[in-house]
Amino acid sequence: MLKAIIIEDERNAAALLERMIAEVSPSVDIVATCRELQEGVRKIKTHLPDIVFLDIELPVHSGMELLDHLKPEEISFQIIFTTAYNEYAIRAFEMSAAAYLLKPIEEDKLRLALDKVMVYSKLQVPNTLPVLKQNLENKASRKIVISVANGFEVINLADISYLKAEGSYTQICLNDQSVITASKNLKHFEYMLSEARHFIRVHRSYIVNASFVKRILRKDGIMLVMDNKSEVPVSEEKVEQVLELLQAL
Repeated sequence: MLKAIIIEDERNAAALLERMIAEVSPSVDIVATCRELQEGVRKIKTHLPDIVFLDIELPVHSGMELLDHLKPEEISFQIIFTTAYNEYAIRAFEMSAAAYLLKPIEEDKLRLALDKVMVYSKLQVPNTLPVLKQNLENKASRKIVISVANGFEVINLADISYLKAEGSYTQICLNDQSVITASKNLKHFEYMLSEARHFIRVHRSYIVNASFVKRILRKDGIMLVMDNKSEVPVSEEKVEQVLELLQAL
């Protein structure tokens, strides 16, 4: 059995989640349900759970403060966030590779979230709450957690020069010319980066960080020359949009 703790200030919401977990995954044992963060911290130290269902919006203390109250050696659990946050915040969850459930919670989404944290546990993926917290609080300096063949990489958005589609995978090309292959397609990253103002889809196979564009060339079509001397093709219909973005930077 896996031990789980629910930290949720709404009594009815907590009771409903507990019933849903029992139906979806009988192997998960709810050892405590807490209505505020400090109580949740005490129960975590007592029960040493495998999973914590954490409401972001709690009275007095935000759920985002959880790790501030625990020592590193006490953080051996995976977190599934429960939230009613807006579209911007959902992108922050996706960028941070966090498992989350939107309220009202649906059974199939609960099952997927549990499957996700099971995989994270097997891969010994560290909690991404610090990255998520930064992405929610600081739009200017954000990070992205990337699923790769042997685990996860945390990358600063400001280090990405461009992204290139490789079938169902994506090559993330950094300005230092190193390349990370992610196990998600380019459409996935287009959605996640849609609020990051420097990134733009310039071609069916490319997204670029306009901060690293040095010049535009006409050479077998239109090409962007990046800071690191890489060349990226631009679709004709995207040229005007690219020029507008570059002039706005």
